Amino acid sequence: MGDDTFAEVTTQPMLMPAAWTPTAIFNGRLYPDVEIQIIGTPSTAYVFQDSFDGITFNDCNAWDRSGLSLTAITAPGRYRLPGSCYLKARQGAGATVMIRAGS
Repeated sequence: MGDDTFAEVTTQPMLMPAAWTPTAIFNGRLYPDVEIQIIGTPSTAYVFQDSFDGITFNDCNAWDRSGLSLTAITAPGRYRLPGSCYLKARQGAGATVMIRAGS
C-alpha cells in the first residue's frame, strides 16, 4: 500500500452443497456460514442442535430465507444454521437434506 500498512487476505474454507444425514455430526467449526436445503416434505420435523465441543449438544434455531427464527423445520426450503460449531439433528425424517458451508 506504500504507507507501511498491509492488508491480510485470507480464504475462507468452503463446502459445496453435499448430501447430509443430519443425525450425523457435522463439524462446522471452520465455517461461519452454514446453510441447508430440505428437499421434500419432512414426515417428522427437523430439530437441530449445536455444540462447541462436539459432545454436549443443545437445541438451536434455524432461520428461513426471510430471517424468521425457527425451532423446528417442517417444510421444504433453504435454511441457515449457526456456524463455527458442531451441528446435528436431534430429530427429523422423511426428506433429503443438503448442506453447504462457507461463503
